[in-house]
Amino acid sequence: MKDFFGQQAQARRNTTLLVLLFSCAVVVIILSVYLAITAGLFLTQMFVSQGDWFIRDFWDDERFLWVVGLTMLIVTSGSLYRTYQLKQGGGAAVAEMLGAQRVPAATEDPLLRRLQNVVEEMAIAAGLPVPPVYLLPQAGINAFAAGFGRSDAVVAVTSGAIELLNRDELQGVIAHEFSHILNGDTRLKMRLMGLLFGITLISDAGIVMMTARNTSAYRTSGERGTHPGIALIGFLIFLVGTIGAVFADMIKRAVSRQREFLADAAAVQFTRNPAGIASALKVIGGYKGGSRVNHTATQQTSHFFFGNAVKSWENKDWWATHPPLAERIKRLDASFAGSFDTIDPGSRSASVMHEAVSSLSGQPSIEVLQVDVETVMQSIGQPDADALQQAVSLLERIPDRLRQFAHDPFTARAIVYGLLLDEQKVIRSAQLDALESQADANVLRELLDIQPVVSGLEAELHIPLLELLMPALKSLSQPQYKQFRQCIAALIKADNELSIFEYMLHRMLIRHLHPGFTRVKPAVVYYDVASEIADEAGLIVSMLIREGRHEHPEKVFDHAMSQVLAWQTGIQPSLQQSDLSKLDQALNKADKATPEIKRRLVKACVEVVLADGQVRVNEFELLRAVCDALGCPMPQI
Repeated sequence: MKDFFGQQAQARRNTTLLVLLFSCAVVVIILSVYLAITAGLFLTQMFVSQGDWFIRDFWDDERFLWVVGLTMLIVTSGSLYRTYQLKQGGGAAVAEMLGAQRVPAATEDPLLRRLQNVVEEMAIAAGLPVPPVYLLPQAGINAFAAGFGRSDAVVAVTSGAIELLNRDELQGVIAHEFSHILNGDTRLKMRLMGLLFGITLISDAGIVMMTARNTSAYRTSGERGTHPGIALIGFLIFLVGTIGAVFADMIKRAVSRQREFLADAAAVQFTRNPAGIASALKVIGGYKGGSRVNHTATQQTSHFFFGNAVKSWENKDWWATHPPLAERIKRLDASFAGSFDTIDPGSRSASVMHEAVSSLSGQPSIEVLQVDVETVMQSIGQPDADALQQAVSLLERIPDRLRQFAHDPFTARAIVYGLLLDEQKVIRSAQLDALESQADANVLRELLDIQPVVSGLEAELHIPLLELLMPALKSLSQPQYKQFRQCIAALIKADNELSIFEYMLHRMLIRHLHPGFTRVKPAVVYYDVASEIADEAGLIVSMLIREGRHEHPEKVFDHAMSQVLAWQTGIQPSLQQSDLSKLDQALNKADKATPEIKRRLVKACVEVVLADGQVRVNEFELLRAVCDALGCPMPQI
């Protein structure tokens, strides 16, 4: 299985392939539309027209250019419009399109609380901000993840899934969906949805032509209707559009099928429990409702789901969006014979509810494991069961009151402000004065109430807590977010210094919150040779070395840079004395490098952090800031 950076490169290649297939589909549609229009004109001339539709030649350059222009206009404008719509809403747009509702932050429902706990554990184990969770009111057992990136991703689960799957099974399903987020599959599927929407508009154009009303010379005065020639051409274009839509659907289904086996395998690595996801698939196979989702938007979103969401007659192997259920199970459980036990929804849901109530009473803490560089690199984007157990342990150590406060937009802001309050009384007093003049009064009141708990929190729990806050902070309104950012800036500037934690928090908020409120251009790959970012890499590595306690920092630096530059010789930046003010520019440039260069840079940074045998909180905070800037999920070390 490829590592995270290999998966990012694969996702980039898949996007290129998708654009190529889309272009081929458009070319075929243009030729087909030309044939349809030409055939329509010939038939109209023969049977309907009285000379006003006279056509002499099959091929006409002017007619072809008109067809190319109009077809490209319809397809391109439709694709751009839908893609723009999806980018505005992110993964939430897909969830709401299907009628899903966001799970209330302070829910008392044991099943929903269990779902939130599972998602939180998965996110923290993967080094991701916790995504918003949606509930899809459908009896079928299914789930999906959607979003253009890790910052706007959401996870949605059907009612049937939370009612009929036990915790291990649900965990396997959620791990499968997190794999799609980490491997860039959700981005590909969002783009696919946007591109293919334009193709479906061709058949709509044909319908418009068939139903268009006009006044024609051959009709009696005042009589209105559709010209037979236009209706005929519209019908032929409708047929062409329908065929094009089928072709587009085949592209969507083929792209979807190839990624499902990978996500299943990643879920097993994540949970170290192949029986969990295999059992979930078996429940789907034995349940009368299966994984079907009955909604008008299911067809265009079918490639997002964990299992086949469309009607059974559309689930033929050559047409389905997912591999056959039995084949997926056999890859996870070689002993599976191919038959499914019938599921009784009543007894099954009662058993699941009992387990959910029991599981919320608490879970045992687990020791944090020691890791080496290769283990860390393998865990990036592909977290394993050890990372999941560590996430459970970290969540258990966060006070219950803070975990409850983390789910509400008001109290979540209060926690962030509390994390930034300085220990020195004079500076803290100035910060509180700034909040009194700028912050929401209700948030300030919550801050004063929760501050003693926040100030007593262990430093290594700050990042997991920030990841928990993300869903609540993403639900802020535009004015609230603007006010929130102003307050953050005031708190950071109060002492005229920038600490590692303040820098990390600011980078984390910008990376994962800002895209939801302001349009952000995605990073474009400009640098495919490591020497082009050698100075920037040297500055980043130097900053990390400064935060450690290395006996021979120059040797650590030289070794780290040899990792970044690989086989390139004659280029060797020196250990720099720099500060955080210059780090932003270096990270912004490094973010435009290829996945392979980013992999080498991240590995060099991890080696620096682990070089002295200890991982200090400030080192990990800076490492997390670097990885966030590079679009790389860094799990807790």
